[in-house]
Amino acid sequence: MRLETAQIRIHTNLCTGKSTQEQALLARIESLPGLRQVAIGRNLAGSWGAGDYTLDLRFDPAPSGSTGHDDGLAAALEGVAQVDRVAYSPISDGLRAPQLRQGIWRTLMFRVRPEAPECQVRSLEQDLLRMPEYMPGILNWRLARVLSPGTWTHVWQQEFASAEDLLGEYLMHPFHWGHVDRWFDPEFPEWTVQAISHAFCPLATSLIANHNRREEYAP
Repeated sequence: MRLETAQIRIHTNLCTGKSTQEQALLARIESLPGLRQVAIGRNLAGSWGAGDYTLDLRFDPAPSGSTGHDDGLAAALEGVAQVDRVAYSPISDGLRAPQLRQGIWRTLMFRVRPEAPECQVRSLEQDLLRMPEYMPGILNWRLARVLSPGTWTHVWQQEFASAEDLLGEYLMHPFHWGHVDRWFDPEFPEWTVQAISHAFCPLATSLIANHNRREEYAP
């Protein structure tokens, strides 16, 4: 399978009638060749460095010799103010609540410093993947490396039952501040991440479980 996520910013004069906006966007996207699954959610207050919507797509595998990052989506989203889009390959994931309904989908896209040693990047990845051990509110999760050229190097996604689990336990947990934050803070010698985009939006059903239910991927 081929996975993509995007942050979509709409023009200011279109910021009313969000249900109509979502339906119009979905109608244009759903005709893309090879598309197997699509989800879109309007980002909630507290998101930053992100767009108005989070869009997630699952495609059939790209043909041999193809990068899989064609301009079909760009054409479908013509007229949208800005699209920040990545294709990615999962490193690892986990499921505690595959039947999750009406939850919260969080997407953190980040860029590691080009001069960061590879061992440091791997340690950062390992600390992120340890977070669910300490935070039961993270119900499902996936860490991935970005394949497409652009701003971001990684995508870190989590599913929660409510926004309170993200804004409370996750962001305020001692493991977050004591272990994970050092990779994101330029005042620490371990500083590795130089830019982030943090978005969260409503989630109808678990995207991670739906992806895994249809086909497995190799790390």
